[in-house]
Amino acid sequence: MKLIRYVILLFLFIITVACQLKTNKDKYKSIVMCTNEIVYDLVKNIGGDFIEVHNAMRVGNDPHLYKTTEKDIIRMSDSSLIIYNGASLEGQLEWALNKIGNITPTISIVKLIPKNKRIYSKESQKYINPHFWQDVTLWQEVTLLLTDKLIEINPVNEQVYRKNEDLYIFFLRELDQYIREQVATIPKEKRILVTEHNGFAYFGKAYGFEVLSLLDTDTTEEVSQLTINKFADMLIEKQIDTIFTEVSLDSRNIIALKNTLLSKGYKVNIGGALYSDTLIPTDDYIETMKYNIDVITNALAKSN
Repeated sequence: MKLIRYVILLFLFIITVACQLKTNKDKYKSIVMCTNEIVYDLVKNIGGDFIEVHNAMRVGNDPHLYKTTEKDIIRMSDSSLIIYNGASLEGQLEWALNKIGNITPTISIVKLIPKNKRIYSKESQKYINPHFWQDVTLWQEVTLLLTDKLIEINPVNEQVYRKNEDLYIFFLRELDQYIREQVATIPKEKRILVTEHNGFAYFGKAYGFEVLSLLDTDTTEEVSQLTINKFADMLIEKQIDTIFTEVSLDSRNIIALKNTLLSKGYKVNIGGALYSDTLIPTDDYIETMKYNIDVITNALAKSN
């Protein structure tokens, strides 16, 4: 599988170089500001060297806590395009976009998602769960739709964008197959994913997991001890023995849950830390998703 990937990458590299020899690359280069590393990675894969991509947020930070700086507003104003996730994932972003006004065109990923494939908040059908990328097949659709949008902005680079799109879709299909193969090794009764916030609803729907979380989609909310107690009772009732932390979140709520369970005479294991709202340090979506499913599989397939 890796050999095929390297051969295709080499082929794409040769094509890209050939295109660069025929055009003045800088003349046709778009400057795109992305608001988080997940969107950044997608745009980078589509645009290659023909898009100058910037990321507004610090890598590894919880995007729900994002606070726009004056520097961010200047960079957004100087960009050809702003691409953001939407659905309230990026903290103060909407405030920043209002400041910019209509100076820079924007694309919201949430608006690319078909309405019948959106998952809504547990608390209200008004709020959309923003973690679309956790369903790889849905992220393939986003890739196709976003490529169309980028071509609208800069049609002269359509050939390059389309070739990059085809390659990336190939890798995403491989990824989806890999996840499904890993999931098949987990007994069906063990396919229950317990996390701090509801960042895996799309993952659960796509790959057959029941997803339980202390918080809904907003990580800024406080979790009361009463909520933790009720959640602990539910885990005991369901006989769940494995829970997960999230890399971008403070694990104090999960630790409090574990301690509450212990006080009730029930022991659970922490299966590992998952990437819910961020990517691994290499900023690679595909490798992040592989990492997550490997952690989940290792924890749940081997649990008692």
